[in-house]
Amino acid sequence: LKFKFEPRYCTDKTERMAASSSTFMLASLALCGMLGVQGRLGSDSCLQDELRFGVEALALTYSQVCCKTPQPWAEPAGSLNRVSFWQDVSEETGVVTYYDSKCGVPLFQAPKGRSFEEFKAESSRHGWPSFRDEELVRENIEVREGGEVVSSCGTHLGHNLPDASGNRYCIDLICIAGHPSS
Repeated sequence: LKFKFEPRYCTDKTERMAASSSTFMLASLALCGMLGVQGRLGSDSCLQDELRFGVEALALTYSQVCCKTPQPWAEPAGSLNRVSFWQDVSEETGVVTYYDSKCGVPLFQAPKGRSFEEFKAESSRHGWPSFRDEELVRENIEVREGGEVVSSCGTHLGHNLPDASGNRYCIDLICIAGHPSS
């Protein structure tokens, strides 16, 4: 059986089906040209060769979540609980600066205006790091129409999903796991 890939297979229906099945999502991402990586990660990635929080394995599969905009995809929900994020970020570390995984500009500083436990509870509940307005490094972040959050270097970061408490920036961990630019 031979399968010839054609772009027409990458439709809204493909995206809806991918959202309901992680196996189908990986196959769809591969077929639709969404997977790829750079340097140590592979040749198609826009990301830094070394990332923080133990996300390298995640980046091997999902780097294009950060590298292409507009972006309908996200890393799997709960990824922050499957890497060393909560070991690297704790109450003892205080306010942590999160850097763009592509260009190294600072994007978020958290927790600010709330406790570490509140930051952790909200992020864990939603499945992705969740930041509030006071935690943004505003000069390096753009919120586009439709809520897509993009860095000043064009990296897709996630989406603004406002709730009763105000703006909530639901962010892909691999996209904010960079090191500071030198």
